[in-house]
Amino acid sequence: MHSHHSHSHLHSAFGRAAEMAVAPRGLTSELNALANATVQELSPYAHGLSGVDQTANYLFAAVLCVSLGGLCVLTLLFRWATMGNAHIRHLLTMSNPDRQVYWAQNHTSIWPKIKKHLLYAPLGRNRHNKEIQLSSAISIGTLPSRFHTLLLTVYLFSNIAYCLVLHWGTEDRAAVIAELRGRSGELAALNIIPTMLFAMRNNPLIPLLRVSYDTFNLLHRWCARVCAIESIVHTICYLVNVIDSVGYDGLKDNLATPSYAWGMVGTCAFTMIIVQAFSPLRHAFYETFLNLHRVLVLLGLIGVYVHLEKHNLPQTPYIKFVIILWGLEWLSRFVRVAYYNFSLKSGMSRAHVEALPGEACRVTFELARSWNYIPGSHVHVYFPTVGLWASHPFSVAWAETKPRSAPLEIEMEKLPSWNMPKHQSVISHYKTQISDSDGPEVTHVSLIIRARSGMTRKLYEKACASPSGMITLPGAMEGPYGGHEKLASYGTAVLFAGGVGITHCVGYVHRLLTQYSQGTCSTRRILLVWSVPTTEALEWARPWMDQILKMEGRKEVLRVQLFVTKPRNQNEVNSRTGTVQMFPGRCNPSTVLEKEVAEQVGAMGVVVCGPGAFADSVRAAVRKKVDVGNITFHEEAFTY
Repeated sequence: MHSHHSHSHLHSAFGRAAEMAVAPRGLTSELNALANATVQELSPYAHGLSGVDQTANYLFAAVLCVSLGGLCVLTLLFRWATMGNAHIRHLLTMSNPDRQVYWAQNHTSIWPKIKKHLLYAPLGRNRHNKEIQLSSAISIGTLPSRFHTLLLTVYLFSNIAYCLVLHWGTEDRAAVIAELRGRSGELAALNIIPTMLFAMRNNPLIPLLRVSYDTFNLLHRWCARVCAIESIVHTICYLVNVIDSVGYDGLKDNLATPSYAWGMVGTCAFTMIIVQAFSPLRHAFYETFLNLHRVLVLLGLIGVYVHLEKHNLPQTPYIKFVIILWGLEWLSRFVRVAYYNFSLKSGMSRAHVEALPGEACRVTFELARSWNYIPGSHVHVYFPTVGLWASHPFSVAWAETKPRSAPLEIEMEKLPSWNMPKHQSVISHYKTQISDSDGPEVTHVSLIIRARSGMTRKLYEKACASPSGMITLPGAMEGPYGGHEKLASYGTAVLFAGGVGITHCVGYVHRLLTQYSQGTCSTRRILLVWSVPTTEALEWARPWMDQILKMEGRKEVLRVQLFVTKPRNQNEVNSRTGTVQMFPGRCNPSTVLEKEVAEQVGAMGVVVCGPGAFADSVRAAVRKKVDVGNITFHEEAFTY
C-alpha cells in the first residue's frame, strides 16, 4: 500500500518535471511553484507542518512560557518580601535607634546559608567578575554566579528535553527527523522573544523585578545561544530529509524558493551572531561587534519572518511580536534621548569634558530639561563628533540643578586635591565658565570616563589636545537606568569603590547624608572605602568629595578610607582628619568588614563597584560574615 502510494507520487512528480522542461521561459513564477511542489511530493517530511507533531509543540512551548513566567512571579514575590521588610525596618528604626539591635541580628539560620552558598556565591571558590584572560590581550569573559548557573542549567537542559520527546518507536526515520525539525523550529522561534526582551535597556522586567541589566544581559546571551543551536538543528533536519529524498540537485531547487532561501538566511545570521559574539572577539572589538550584531539581528529576524509568513506557519505571531518589541525599544530610546537632550530654546545638550590625571575625563552634561537623579543609576552617552554610533554605559557620579553657564570664560587655577600634596602635575590651569544667576536652570550630570580604547580613548585625547585641558562638545545622554537599591533602611552602610567605581558610590553617600540631616533615614554609620592605583586618581572625585565633607552631620556618621596601591612615596599618603584616613597598599575587604561587623548598628548594606578582582574580594568577605550579622550585598557590574 505504502509502496503503491509512493510510486504514484513519483509518477506525478516526474510528469510535472517533464512539463517544466518544455515550458516557455516567461512562466518563471509558475515554474518555481511547480519545482517547490515537486520537492514537496518527493520529500513529504521536509516542508511546512508535514510530519510535525504540532500538538506536542504547543504543549512544550506552553511549558517553557509557564516556567519562565513562573520564575518572574517568584522573583517578584521575593522582591516584594524584601522591599516590605526593608520598608518596615526603615519606619521602625528611623526615629528610634534603640530598635536597631533587633535588625542587626539574623533570626534564622536558613536564610544566611542560602545567601552564603547560593545567592552570593560565585560558581567556584572566589572568581566571579574577574575576567578569565588567556593573555594580556585576550579575555574570554567572566563566570556566572552559582545561582545564575543553576537557572541557566535548568533552562538549557529543559530545552534539550523538549526537543528529545519524540516518537522514537516510529520505523520511518524521516518521520522522526521531521518531528525534531518541527520541535526545534517551534522552540527556536519562541526563544527569540526572551532573547530580545532580555537584551533591551528598557526591558520592563528590570524595574518590575529589580533585577540588574547585567543579569538580564547574561540571560540574553544564553537564550541567544540556545535559540541559535535550535535553529541549526531545525535546518539540519530539513536538509537531511530533502537530500535523502531528492539529492543535492533537488535541494538546490528547493532553496531557490523565497521561503527556504530566507529561512537559510535567518539560520546563517543567527550562527554568525554566535560566532562574532565569542567573548575574545566581543571584548577586543566591542564597538564593531555591537554594530555588526544589530545588522545581523535585523537580517535574521527578516529571514525568519519571511520563512514563516510564506508558509503561513503558526509561529509567525512570535516574530511579529519580537519585531514590534524591538521597534518600541528603539522608539522609547529615541524619545527619551530627544526629550532630555534637545529643546527649541537651548538646542542640543552640551558636554564639558575635562582631562584628568590617570587617563580619565570628568564629563558634565548640561541637559536641555530637568532630570530626576537616582543614586546608583547609570546612563548611556553619545558624542556624535567623537564616535557617531558609539554608546557606552557609565555610572552617574553627581547631578545638580543650577543656572546654565554663561559664555564668558576666565582663566583660574585649579585647587589642589583635598587629600594630596601640592604636586605640580595636579595644579594646572583650566578654563571655567561663570554662572549666570539670571539664566535658565538646567540639570548638570557628571560622570568619570576612563580612557580605554575606541570612543573613550578618542575623547580623552581630544581633551588633552586642548591647551586648557577642557573642551565643550555636543553630546546626548540616555537614562537613568538602574539605581533600584535603596540604602536608607540600613543602620550601617559600607561602600567599596575601586577606581572609577567611586562614581557609583558618591551619590549614595550624598543622599544618605542629606537624609540623615533631615531625619529621614535609619543610617547611623557610613563607611566609604576607595581603592585607587595612585594619588593622582583621587582628583577624579575631588569636587564632589569637597561638598560631601562640608555637609551637615558628616563627622557624626561618615568615615572615609582611601587605599593607594602604588604610592610614589610614603609622604604623600597621610590622613588629614580622624574620619578621613589614607593607607598605602591594597585594601583587604575582610579586615575592613571584620571591624565593621564588630561595631555594626542595625542591618548592614554592603555595596561594591570596581574591577572584577576587587569586587570578588568584597563578595568573599561578605560571605564570611553573612551568618554573623544581618548583611545584604549589592554589586554594580558592567560585564559585556
